[in-house]
Amino acid sequence: MDPLTLRFIERLTAVLLGGMTIYLGFRLFRSVPKQRDSSGKVTLPLNTSIAVTRVGPGVLFALFGIVAVGLSLLRPLNLSSEESGGDGTSYFSKPVTRSEEARANARAQLRRDIGVLNNIPQQLREDLAPEDRGAISRSLTRVKLSLMESVWGTPQEGFGDFAQFEQWVRDGEKEPPPAEMEQALALYRYGRPGGTP
Repeated sequence: MDPLTLRFIERLTAVLLGGMTIYLGFRLFRSVPKQRDSSGKVTLPLNTSIAVTRVGPGVLFALFGIVAVGLSLLRPLNLSSEESGGDGTSYFSKPVTRSEEARANARAQLRRDIGVLNNIPQQLREDLAPEDRGAISRSLTRVKLSLMESVWGTPQEGFGDFAQFEQWVRDGEKEPPPAEMEQALALYRYGRPGGTP
C-alpha cells in the first residue's frame, strides 16, 4: 500500500476513535446528571499541570477524545520524493528526476499539460478586463516555468541554463530566443495556436 493511503487510514482511524470517545464521554455525562464531583490532574513537562475538578464523569473521557483528535490533525501530511512512485514524481513535493531517461519521460507527460495551459488565453471571455487577462497570463507563465524547472535537462539535451531561459521568458520572449535551448522552447511553446502541434 502506498504511504498516502496508509497516512489517510491512520488519520481517519484517530479521528473516528477520538470522535467516538467524545460521544461516549457526552453520553456518560448525560446519564449521571447528579454526580459532579469527579476530578483529574495532568502533569506536563516544565512543572506545568492541568487540574479539572468538580466535573461530571464523562467530561474527562470527552477531553481525552478532543486531545486525540487534535494531536492526529496537528502534524501536516508531508510526503517526500523518496516515498513517491518509481518514476521519481510526487504530488506532494517537487519531483526529483534522477536520470536523463526519467527526465525525458517526465517531459513527455508534461508536454500535454503545457499544451492545455498554452490554450487557456484563447478560451478566455472576450470582455475580460486587460488587467485580469494580464494577471492570468503572468500566472500561466509562472506555472509553466515551475513545471519545466522540475524536468529541466542538460545543454546536450537541448536545454541550456534555466535562469537564462526564465529571464528571456520574463522579458517578453523577444526574438531571437536563447541559443542551444531548442527542446526547452519546443516544450514551453507546445500546443500554442500556430506553434508546435
